[in-house]
Amino acid sequence: MKKPASKFAGFTRKYAALPYGVFMAVFVVFPLVVLLLYSFCEKSVDGSLSFKFTLDNFKSVFSEDNFSMLINSLLVGLYTTGICLLIGYPIAYLLANRNYNRSTVLVMLFMLPMWVNFLLRTLATKAMLEFFGISMGMGTVIFGMVYNFLPFMIMPIYTTIQKIDYSLIEGAADLGASARVTFWKVTVPLSLPGVLSGVTMVFTPTITTFAISKMLSNSKISLIGDYIEQQVKILNYNVASAISFVIIIIVGVSMIVLNKYDKDNSSQGGGLW
Repeated sequence: MKKPASKFAGFTRKYAALPYGVFMAVFVVFPLVVLLLYSFCEKSVDGSLSFKFTLDNFKSVFSEDNFSMLINSLLVGLYTTGICLLIGYPIAYLLANRNYNRSTVLVMLFMLPMWVNFLLRTLATKAMLEFFGISMGMGTVIFGMVYNFLPFMIMPIYTTIQKIDYSLIEGAADLGASARVTFWKVTVPLSLPGVLSGVTMVFTPTITTFAISKMLSNSKISLIGDYIEQQVKILNYNVASAISFVIIIIVGVSMIVLNKYDKDNSSQGGGLW
């Protein structure tokens, strides 16, 4: 006989989630509210909140120099994400394929860089590039971006491919599909959730980073993250907040589009193909 649900079950779950709700309110919602207030307020001398409404902060964001810097940051993010996807998908496929990888050693080798401090990895990359006499510029910045964020592309795709029901691949082979057709018709559509997760995990931090661009270009290239850092150093929190708010909107819109595409594709069973 099925045991009736306790009338206190919903009450218990609600209070069990209370610490998480408090954490989100204090460390996510409240900072975003403060960021929004600074974005629409005038700059004060000491950097405090003035509560004088203005749109000058956003005008500064879309000035010619800052807007071109924002576009460059988005392009760097797109280039980095595309290169990480081109390199990361084949690696993730080989790691998840039981015919190529029969142990977890290779997976651990790709995870090890994630255990090293971000700045240390970047410094090591810079030392290696200088050792080979490579001049610092946009190419080295993108190289450093790819090196630092590639594991964040590999792991979601690897996890998704590993969870694909192998009987689907065997069924496609039994129905006469070649390995190439099976890969494009079965594996790729079913791995799209991992691809979209990897794209989000790479694109989002890439367009906001500042350490890599500064260190791997010898401060010759400035991205939008560098400009935010500069504004914070001079206590111009208002412009920094406005730029951050614009980036949040861009990232939010991109995530909504990706999630919508993921749901549409899942509901159609890989309708892209």
